[in-house]
Amino acid sequence: MSEEKKVVRVKLVKHEWPDERRARHRKYIKVTLGVVLAVVLFFCGMTAGTLLAEPQDSKSISSSKLNTILKIMNEYWYFGNEIENLPTHLLDDAIYGLTSQEIDIHTQYMDSEYAKQFISSMEGAFVGIGVQYSTATQDYIILRVFKDSPAEKAGLRVGDIIRKVDGVAVEDIEDISAAVKGEAGSRVMISVQRGKELLDLECLRGDVNSSANGYIDGDVGVLEILTVADNTASVVGDILADFEEQGIKKILIDLRDNGGGYLTSVVDIASYFLPQGSIVLQEQDKEKNVVVDRTNSNIQPYEYDQIEVLINQDTASAAEVLAIALKETLNATIIGDVSYGKGTIQTTIPFSDGSMLKYTKAIWLSPNGNSINNVGITPDILVETANALLTPAPKDFETVGVDSVSSACHTMQIYLDYLGYDIDRQDGYFSTQTLQALRQFESDYGLDAQDELDDELLTVILSKVIYVSHVDESKDVQKLRAIEEFNR
Repeated sequence: MSEEKKVVRVKLVKHEWPDERRARHRKYIKVTLGVVLAVVLFFCGMTAGTLLAEPQDSKSISSSKLNTILKIMNEYWYFGNEIENLPTHLLDDAIYGLTSQEIDIHTQYMDSEYAKQFISSMEGAFVGIGVQYSTATQDYIILRVFKDSPAEKAGLRVGDIIRKVDGVAVEDIEDISAAVKGEAGSRVMISVQRGKELLDLECLRGDVNSSANGYIDGDVGVLEILTVADNTASVVGDILADFEEQGIKKILIDLRDNGGGYLTSVVDIASYFLPQGSIVLQEQDKEKNVVVDRTNSNIQPYEYDQIEVLINQDTASAAEVLAIALKETLNATIIGDVSYGKGTIQTTIPFSDGSMLKYTKAIWLSPNGNSINNVGITPDILVETANALLTPAPKDFETVGVDSVSSACHTMQIYLDYLGYDIDRQDGYFSTQTLQALRQFESDYGLDAQDELDDELLTVILSKVIYVSHVDESKDVQKLRAIEEFNR
């Protein structure tokens, strides 16, 4: 996760993005020169003998090693003929090695295909059907259906298990995202499993807004910011303008599962709330130089009587910037789980072949000078996420039955308990009462009765957990706690 400022790119896109959906900025001259130099050295064609004949410092010795190894691998490696475009393959692998450092998981080299996906994810609007899905099991379970999207209009819903795209089974599709996306106005058939039912739902691809939603709950305006993308500030501005027209003076900002995005965007979003001239964040580079980012003077802030912010363990980067700025400047109440703790800033460098380097250039500090890196934001009111929503389903497990002990059974017990079934234990022992609860679940959802747990059945149970967590408001204990605070 990280924060970044937008940067004009020569070839890939107009703007740079924040750290993985977490946002940060960029300062890249030294690193760029280093990368360019490394590329030049890789291709310069010098021999080891030539290099070793000259006085060498540690840098030239390193360059000699890289150049010599690249030459050997290109010209003499036995398996080289089996790899298409070997020089590019070797160079990419070398760069992956340079940028894969345990101390910093957010610095990353992306080849052209991954870079395209990354850029697309940061745009906040795209042509497609408008769903997010999980692969918590071997299957694709829909986690979110975006408002007014083609998917919503076609009847897709949270918890559906995607089985086919245009008649092709998902296990035979290399890139399901690419299969689902397409030109605006074109049609795609999405086949899903919903409980026992198998449904074929035709979607008309179109524009999708994936960055923010807004609605009114009683006298509270609920602003869901899903990601801090290129267009998010504009979308948020429209939502807040609508809230003002309806006289909203209490606002709940939901940043749960928001991994961040562009720093420039989060500064603009914060500008709708903080007094003009306020500090949104501070950037500190490796020399301890600090740059202060203040609100956008072109944005007029709204005034609210009460602001509350929802966060969870997946609230990160730019989303954390917004949360702590609202807390420190406006005394907003933060509710939920401790956040992710992404306090670094990344920037991106695009290359002419479509690849990209994303690297950490600084850390960010809150308006009061606090760092949340590797610590996260501790809520004012701690309301933990339900264990079922944090428990991944095991993959490729053996079928289990009564009197056995397994992690799969343990997971099933957690899920069934969340769904309200009578579970006597959650230690992974497949008891008779666990079987009775499973049979009741199968009966309630019209499934064929079976006395053993397998991958497919656990996936169906998980899909119900996901569905219930979205449609049953009584399950959203974090939001319910926030509403209680508004009503005090």
